[in-house]
Amino acid sequence: MGTAFIVLLALFAALFAAVAWRFFTLRSGSYPVLVRRLPADDGRHWRHGVLVYSETVARLYKLRSLRPESDIVLTRYGTTIVGRRELTDRERQFMEPNVHIVHVRLRSQEYEIAVDRQGDTALVSWLESAPSERRVRS
Repeated sequence: MGTAFIVLLALFAALFAAVAWRFFTLRSGSYPVLVRRLPADDGRHWRHGVLVYSETVARLYKLRSLRPESDIVLTRYGTTIVGRRELTDRERQFMEPNVHIVHVRLRSQEYEIAVDRQGDTALVSWLESAPSERRVRS
C-alpha cells in the first residue's frame, strides 16, 4: 500500500509539474484565441488556445492539450487569410462581444480563429512582414 501510494503521488506531481510548466511558459508572450478546424457546425468545436509568434511560424497551443509541441503551426508562406465574419447568434452565447472570426487556410486545411481587433492586427502584421519568397531563395 505504501509503495503504490508513493508511485501515485509521484505521477500526480509529475502531471502537475507538466501542466504548470505549460501554463506559465505559454502565458507570457502569447495571444489568447479560440480556434476550430473547418468544416464545423455552427457554434461547435471551438477550443481555447494561445498563439505564440516567432520569426517564421506562429504556433497555436490548445489550452486543454498536454502535448509538449504546438497543436497547429501556421507558416508565413503557407497561411492565407480567406475572410472575416461576425459571430453567429449561437457563438455570441459563449464568446466575448468584442471578437470576430478570421478564416485562414493553411495549405489544404482551413481554420477559424476568434480574435479581437488587436489579435487580428497582430496576425495580419505577422503575415505581411514576411520577406518576399524571391529574397529568401537567393
